[in-house]
Amino acid sequence: MVRPSELPSWLEAAPFSCATGLANGVSRRRLRAGDLTAPFHGIRQSHPVPEGIAWKCRAYRERMRLDAAFSHETAALLLGLPLPLYLHSPSLDVSIPQGHHPPNGAGVVGHEVANRLWAHRDLVHRDFAHDALFVLPIVSAALMWSQLASALDLDDLVALGDALVTGPEALATVDELRLMAVSWAGNRGSKKLRQAAEEVRRGPLSRPESLIRLQVLRAGIPEPRLNLTVRDQTGEHLAMTDLCWPKYRTLVEYEGDYHRSSRAKFRSDVTRMEMFTDGGWSGLRAHADDVFGDPNPFVARLWRRLEQRGWHPDTAQPLWVPPARR
Repeated sequence: MVRPSELPSWLEAAPFSCATGLANGVSRRRLRAGDLTAPFHGIRQSHPVPEGIAWKCRAYRERMRLDAAFSHETAALLLGLPLPLYLHSPSLDVSIPQGHHPPNGAGVVGHEVANRLWAHRDLVHRDFAHDALFVLPIVSAALMWSQLASALDLDDLVALGDALVTGPEALATVDELRLMAVSWAGNRGSKKLRQAAEEVRRGPLSRPESLIRLQVLRAGIPEPRLNLTVRDQTGEHLAMTDLCWPKYRTLVEYEGDYHRSSRAKFRSDVTRMEMFTDGGWSGLRAHADDVFGDPNPFVARLWRRLEQRGWHPDTAQPLWVPPARR
């Protein structure tokens, strides 16, 4: 068995296009050798592509147009944003300006973006793995959010917007999302996008927190404050809570699987809730079944707790709300 000839060292270190290989003296026969993987048509790599969306994009970048960028779901995943399971696709989303032929082929979905949107939305280059060779072009956060309007349920579109505008390193502002929602008129999902833009809020630190906020609002409960540091009766700080209604001294803490699987976190949660109680707050704990199962029993408990604390609802009972999709 003939051993394949060695590749130039810099081609062994990263994915490369067949055109680049040929231009650097690699024969067509060598490009077909079994020790090379082909993550995409026209791309070769001397080692299997590692798991993860970023490495997959790194491989495809070798055949992208200079004015193309990762978009839609792919851009959201690259940025670590919360997406529901029903949206996940194995293909990469790549956008180009209108008037050019969108990319296609196995594992890739191409999209055109109207020039009026593309020209006014800078591409964001993110440095992955702290590698200068690992800079991927991504459409702006506001454009990516708009592109997902037709694929996401309304509440998930709001939750994604919440994630974009929250935190010290927020990827967009509420005003930017609202401006984009207006600019998106005439595209698929534009009506839903405008509604979502009005419901986006800074504060939720997770998708379930956003979904709980929206579910209680849909049921007729007043809008909560988000991630507010609450105080006891003397004015001393207690801790930051997920959702709260200061007027009625009622709060909700969402507890994901990490709260259950971590012994230290479980103990901390118990102490934390006791601290809220001692400070004059009425606290409820929510979990995944309260969001993705049947949210109505939890909503009814919260409704009653707020009534006990002085809230006077306009209706005798909460409106029915559907569960969120996983």
